[in-house]
Amino acid sequence: MAKKPLKPSIILVSDRTLSGKYNILFEGIFATMQTTHTPELAMKMLVSPKMKSDADGRAWQAALGLRRIEASLIHELDLSEDDIVCTTPERLGDLLGDHVKLVMVSSSDPLGMGMSNTTTTCFWDGQLYTKVWTDKMMQQIKQAKDKFGFMVLAGGAGAWQWAHDKQTAENQGIDIVYEGYFETDGPKLVRNILNGKSPEAHYICNVCGVDKVRPIKSASLMGIVELSRGCGKGCRFCTMAKHRMEHVDTDTILSDIEINVANGVHSTVVGSEDFFRYGGKGYKPNFAALCGLLGEMRKIKGLDFAQIDHGNISTILQFTNDELKEIRRLMSLTNKTEYLWVNMGIESANGKLVEANSSGKIVPFEADNWYEMVLDVADKMITCGFFPVFSIVLGLPGETVADIELTKKLMGELVQKRCVIFPIFYEPVIADEVLTDTRFDINRMTQRHLDLYIMCYEQNFKNVPPMYWDNQRAGGVSWAKRALILALGKTEVAAWRKNFKRLRGQLPQEQ
Repeated sequence: MAKKPLKPSIILVSDRTLSGKYNILFEGIFATMQTTHTPELAMKMLVSPKMKSDADGRAWQAALGLRRIEASLIHELDLSEDDIVCTTPERLGDLLGDHVKLVMVSSSDPLGMGMSNTTTTCFWDGQLYTKVWTDKMMQQIKQAKDKFGFMVLAGGAGAWQWAHDKQTAENQGIDIVYEGYFETDGPKLVRNILNGKSPEAHYICNVCGVDKVRPIKSASLMGIVELSRGCGKGCRFCTMAKHRMEHVDTDTILSDIEINVANGVHSTVVGSEDFFRYGGKGYKPNFAALCGLLGEMRKIKGLDFAQIDHGNISTILQFTNDELKEIRRLMSLTNKTEYLWVNMGIESANGKLVEANSSGKIVPFEADNWYEMVLDVADKMITCGFFPVFSIVLGLPGETVADIELTKKLMGELVQKRCVIFPIFYEPVIADEVLTDTRFDINRMTQRHLDLYIMCYEQNFKNVPPMYWDNQRAGGVSWAKRALILALGKTEVAAWRKNFKRLRGQLPQEQ
């Protein structure tokens, strides 16, 4: 007798860039930065392969935010695991029907307004796949909504984009835009929807809600787990700026990793806006708490590879070299990597400009020392076995020609070191700025900006390929796929250089 198809009342799904099968974090980041300049076949076969799903349409791995929602709803609303399903865009058609009451959608960059991604689109033809694939998925959902009458709730890191483009949200069939973490207010909101009530169209939750976080029920995308939520450093270009950092308890983190390993995901990404601040209070780190967590992680059988995403320069400088070397040792698992990278925001060489755009980024140090701090942290991280991945922001509000030249001087020193540097165009995310004309794009770019940009990318052309290869190897990617990605990377480098050559001489020296 054939098994009856699942008829869930709630479906959770994210756009294809957050639903691909990635072995390492950099693969996922790379996928979200691609435009339709890259052929869709290459995207689907190589850059963002389709995520596996079971016969019922359940995704093998799903974005961590969706896994958090799934766990929260099962616990708070007393739903069964058949009532709520995390699926993939490819399996939506198998699950949508008159039994569905709510579809919850997550995207990191649904309208292509994310700061890193808008930088990419300034240099390439076409649209970002985050936007193209999200729109395609939303149109499928809207058609089913018109037929079956369920509601659509949209959230994720890119929810602010829907909130500020209400017309697009309406065209995509979205009833509610939810900004913020889910656990505190989300379950009540969903309960009201299931009971037939119509909530407000835009809901904002400013509480991190770490005390309400529940361990995930199944594997998260790339094995990502949360160490902390929020940041509180006050950067005006970051959605986490106003959320004070709160830490997830150790038992939940370990449970999440164990669930991933039990489901065949043998690597993890320890996610945080500042990995090195785990367990600390305010801006002060807690070496013992961080090492205690990492020590417990190492005891989990089957966990082979661990990655970091973000760190903060002012936090790292509060550790001694011996402490950083111990953290590096604890992060080295079965699959060794020579490039354990950490993303750190420099933003500008002018500490006063950084301070003006971020109330707490340099605390507890002085803005006048920022230039030297950046060089110190580069040397410190390299000496202790980490691979620095820096970012700078072009077009920060208040930026002057002197700031650009000072940043160029600093980058000239950094490119002599073993690191990479990603220049990013300023894109406002604060509510009162999003609709203003403060964003930076190629129309505001000067020759000075381009020279700085090219300097950084020439460094990246040299150092990103071995980093990527090394991480993929540690993440279990086959030699054949690594070779294909490497070949694709070489064509990308040639195309970037062609773009740079085209722009040289076309841009003004100053605005």
